[in-house]
Amino acid sequence: MTRPMPFDWLEFLTLAEELGERADEGSLRSALSRAYYYVYHLALRRAQDNNFKATPGEGTHTQLWRVFSTNPEPACWKLAEIAVRLKEKRERADYNLSYPRLQEEVPDVLADARDFATRLARLPARHPNPKSQRQ
Repeated sequence: MTRPMPFDWLEFLTLAEELGERADEGSLRSALSRAYYYVYHLALRRAQDNNFKATPGEGTHTQLWRVFSTNPEPACWKLAEIAVRLKEKRERADYNLSYPRLQEEVPDVLADARDFATRLARLPARHPNPKSQRQ
């Protein structure tokens, strides 16, 4: 029996780009959400490769971005900054009744998601390391 291939999170970015080309609000909101989850899952995989394990009692997203923001590597801080900005926009898109200038946000969010992926790929594989957090 063959094992299924793991999901390629790049599909979320591709979908976000496709949705971002549409004019309807539901597609634009979904584009923001998919772009954020692309970034989240790339970062989660990297952190898990470095022994990150979320603990009960606090959201995994919060814990993950803390691992990046408290890492001694400055490149991790920039990744956390991008991710938190995308998370805030994703939450607005998912929960707020109105989202002024939504269409204007989409290109910037997609650019941030691509920038995050590029920066993460350049980051040495040992980062982020949950055991090397700054206090």
